[in-house]
Amino acid sequence: MPSIDSRCPQCGTPLPAGTPAWVRRLTVGQVMTAAPLTLSPEDSLMRGLELMRIHGVRRIPIVIGETLVGLLAEGDLKRAQPSTLVSSEEEFVRVMEETPVSRIMINNPVFTREDEPLLEAVRTLHGTKFGALPVIREGKLVGILTDSDALRVMGDLLEHGG
Repeated sequence: MPSIDSRCPQCGTPLPAGTPAWVRRLTVGQVMTAAPLTLSPEDSLMRGLELMRIHGVRRIPIVIGETLVGLLAEGDLKRAQPSTLVSSEEEFVRVMEETPVSRIMINNPVFTREDEPLLEAVRTLHGTKFGALPVIREGKLVGILTDSDALRVMGDLLEHGG
């Protein structure tokens, strides 16, 4: 892994060492996307595809009530959908409408809690390459932490100098 230069890239002035304490105290709850889109296990793959396209998301938590039971990932959805090169459009629509997300969802996904240090959650995201962690409070889904959320915070920190 490349090391981060400890000098200003514009003027070469040495930068202060370390990360500010308030950055290390950031929690998942301060960064997550609250009240994410959700689906139920019985919803169709077509419904999942539509939600992802309309809202520009790549992962959707699957819930029964407010309880997390799975996660629908865009990559899994793309692998499961019939190819329009070998199937007719009608066949594509039929399969996507008739297949419930429960057939391809990630069961019992890894999750995090809103009071978990952001650093730990980011390490989990990076180490697992999952791209998203549902966020749970008292057994109920309250948010989702995505790789995009983490990158947004990193950009904000870099832009505003920590």
